[in-house]
This record gives sequence, structure tokens and C-alpha cells, in this order.
Amino acid sequence: MLSHLSIHQFALVEQLELEFRHGMVVITGETGAGKSILLDALGLALGQRAEAGCVRQGAQRAEVCATFRLNPAARQWLNERDLPQDDDEVLLRRVVSREGRSRAYINGRSSTLNELRELAAQLIDIHAQHAHQRLLQPDTARQLIDNFADLTPLCSQVRQLHRQWQKAAQHLRQLREHSQESEAQKQLLSYQVEELRELQLGGDELEQLENEHKRLAGAETMLLSGQQALVLCQGDEHSHTSAVQLAFQAIQQLQAIDDEHSDLNDARELLQQGHIQLEEAGNSLQRYMDTVDINPHRLQQVESRLSDIFSMARKHQVQPQSLYEHWQSLEQQLQQLSLSDDDLEQLQQQVDELQQQFEQQASSLSQQRQQAAQQLDQQVAEQLQALALGQVQLETRFTTTKPNPSGIDHVELYVQTNPGMPMGPLAKVASGGELARISLAIQVVTAQSNDIGSIIFDEVDVGIGGGTAERVGRLMRRLGEQVQVMCVTHQPQVAAQAHQHFQVSKISGDQATHTQIRLLSNEQRCEEVARMLGGIDITQQTLAHAQEMLKLAR
Repeated sequence: MLSHLSIHQFALVEQLELEFRHGMVVITGETGAGKSILLDALGLALGQRAEAGCVRQGAQRAEVCATFRLNPAARQWLNERDLPQDDDEVLLRRVVSREGRSRAYINGRSSTLNELRELAAQLIDIHAQHAHQRLLQPDTARQLIDNFADLTPLCSQVRQLHRQWQKAAQHLRQLREHSQESEAQKQLLSYQVEELRELQLGGDELEQLENEHKRLAGAETMLLSGQQALVLCQGDEHSHTSAVQLAFQAIQQLQAIDDEHSDLNDARELLQQGHIQLEEAGNSLQRYMDTVDINPHRLQQVESRLSDIFSMARKHQVQPQSLYEHWQSLEQQLQQLSLSDDDLEQLQQQVDELQQQFEQQASSLSQQRQQAAQQLDQQVAEQLQALALGQVQLETRFTTTKPNPSGIDHVELYVQTNPGMPMGPLAKVASGGELARISLAIQVVTAQSNDIGSIIFDEVDVGIGGGTAERVGRLMRRLGEQVQVMCVTHQPQVAAQAHQHFQVSKISGDQATHTQIRLLSNEQRCEEVARMLGGIDITQQTLAHAQEMLKLAR
């Protein structure tokens, strides 16, 4: 339950500290006094969207802190996330800057807004002012039953199975719808791949062939130039002036000079090295000449192979250097299109299995929904009796629809407002007042079925009055004996039933406007209920009536 609410520089509130007790808590005040500010501030602490306009004029930031007593679900949520705990309470804090940036904290530790909302869902349940209008929306009845019977885990399984089934079925349909196009494309790819396979091009074959062709085509020139270089280097039988011989002669001439001058010694050493390198160069040239082969037959083979490669590259409209990668790409495309009948069969089997699993889970979900609907109808009927709608009969009806993420059920609320009249859809039969009371009865029943420690009703009693309003107040008071019930109301009959009563008022000055919220004493409660009964002029008779209402409630 909500035990403490602290509001600082929020909207028209400068500073406010509120302590709440167990039971039924009402919040009243004139229209426009700022009752919604209290709920907006609480909503901020619960993770709702923050806007820059929520910060009080002239302030740098707004801050809201809400303290709740822990219930088992909230305690488990904190344990699963290893968040700090303070015995029996948890503190939710939200800070919003003037620029609209916000920060969220759980027990002093920084958290995300999503975490704040998840935890808040375990602590408090808010029923909005126009909740009865939701009953007219197509899917509301199903959602009510799912929440009432706590079928959310099973609903998630059904939704996931439906998604998997539809995804697999769509994949299968696409494969079959494109089978003719795929077959034509497959035939073209098969032809292209087959001729590339016959070519049997290696990954680096083109580069090797081009290098070999270069050597074979220039073999004669290579031999002639190499032979001339070899003769110049080593000489032949007709030559006596080779580079090796000249270097040797120079060495001999220098050896005849009897002088150890450094420059002369350097010259001798360089000539010795040159003589050795010239001999090695000649040997390397000779070995190279031995490898050069004039082979017209091999040259013809290489040229023919290169011609085949270039021709195939032109045919496929790619560069010769890219022909091998092009071949591998076509092989991969052909493999993807070559989905065998066995593969299609396997995919069909997978679709059938997913459909069967979905139908089993959806059928189980439907059965549990129908059982829960009977309990809900019975409990709502008891509450309708308390709300002076004993003649009204509410019935939840099911029809089977085509499979969808929610299952196979279309759920609709039917109502009979007068004995002897046929049942009809709630939206067509119930009046506005009846719809509001039916909605309230459903909200009370669903509130009793969960472990939430606090429930807020935001003017859900709109559209009713008199004795019916008194019955609504009594109903909320009884509910407040089980959980904390907070109610924003304009009905004096409802306010009189409260265990704790807060009044909201607006104070306007010359330069600023403030919203004030105060806890009322017994005497102040009598005056507030009298105001709600009598309007501007409060008479002794109105005060007496208010006092009597409070006495009867106690």
C-alpha cells in the first residue's frame, strides 16, 4: 500500500508531505482545485511520461517520492534484480529538470523508467475516470478475463506460437508462389554454372597463365639478351676482354704497385669484390639461361587456354580477373534455389506441428477463459446487487474466430437490463448510468482478484448519485477493508464512507497560485461533505445531514 507521498515544486504544489493509512482514502475538492495534480504527481513516481511543464514556475526541478509497503510480488521483483531493500518498504523517486530531462530511482539506486513501471505494476492499480468507456471497445472483455484469471503466461505462449506458425507458413507460401520463377531462374543458373564448371578455372590460374605466356612469348629475346650479357660478363672462345678478365687484369696491375696508401688499398679491395660478384653474376645468368625454353607447342596451349578464359568472361560480362568469383557466386545462388522436395516436405511438417501446438494451447486457453468468465459473471452479479442493479444480468459470451495472436476467442459482454427482455450487446442495451455501475462492479471484482496493495479510482462514480452513490461508497469501504482504496470523487455519499479524507484547494495570490492538500479532521470532514451536498451556502440542515451521513458510515 501507499504509505507516504512527497511532492516538491510540481505544477502548482510547492512542497507537500502526505501520509496515507490502510482503508478507504478519498480526495475531494472544487472542480479545478487540482485534484488531478495529486494523481499526476503519483503517476510521475510510477514511471509515467514527464514533461517540462510539470516543473513549478521559477523552480529548477520537480521531485516526487512515493513510499510503498512491500507485497510478495514486489519483493520478488526486487530480489530478481538484486535491488536494495529496506525491510518492508520501497521508495520510488522521480526527478524532472526544467528542460524536461528526468531521472528515476528505486530505493536510492538509479533505474530506468521501464523498471519503474514494472515495479509500480506490482504495487498499485489505477482505474481511470472513463474506464467504463473501455467496456465498449472490442477486445476489452477478453482482456478483463485474462487479467481476472491471471492467464497472461498462457496468452504469451499462444501469441508466440501464432507468430512462429505464421512466419513458417508465410515462408512456405513464398517458396511455392515463386516456384515457377525460381525454376526458370534455376535453369538459367544451371546452364551458366555448367559451362563454368567445364572451364574448371582455378582461383589464381589466370595470373599464372599470363606470367607463363609472357615468358614463352619472349623466350627468343630473353635467350639473345641473356647470351650477350653472359659473354660480356664471362667471355667466350672468341673473346678475351670479358668483364671478369678485365677485372682480373686490373687487380694484377695494382698488385705490382708497392704502396700501402689507403685509397690504393680501397681500390684493390673493391676490385676483388667486383671480380667475385662478376663471376657470381655470370653463374646466375647461366642458370637462368638453362631455364629459358623455346616451346611453341606449350605457347600455343597457354594462348588457347587464355582465349577460352577471356571468351567466357566476355560472355558473362565480367572482367577476366573476376570470372572465378563470379562462378562461385552463381554456384551459391544455384544452391539456394535448389530446395529439394524433401526440404519443402520438412518445412510443411514444421508448419503443421506449429499449427497443432497453437491449436492445443489456444483450445486450453479458451477453456480456461470460459471457466473464468463464469466466475466473473457470478461475482459481478453480486456486486450489481449491491449497486441497486439486481435486475441486471451480465453474461460473457464466446464465439470462435479464425486463429489470431490472442487465440481463437471473440469475447463479448451481453446484458439484460429488464426481466423478460432479451439479452443484447452491452454497448447497445445499457444506458450511461448502468454502464458506469457495471464497469465499477467489474473493477471491484478484478481488484479483489489480485495481490495489488493499493487501488486508485479516479472519479469512476461519475454519472451516478443519490442512493446509488451511497451504495458505491459502501462497496468501496468494504473493499478498503481488504486493500487500500484511494478515490477521487465529487459524490458526498462516497466521501462520507472514507476512513481518511483529503481536501484539495487552490489558493491564488497576487503573484502566484498554490494548490493545497490537507488531511481533514472529523469536524472538517463534516464541513466538506456539507459543501459537497449544499454547494456555496451551507446551512445547519446541510451540516446535520452531513454529520448523519458520516455517523452512519462509521
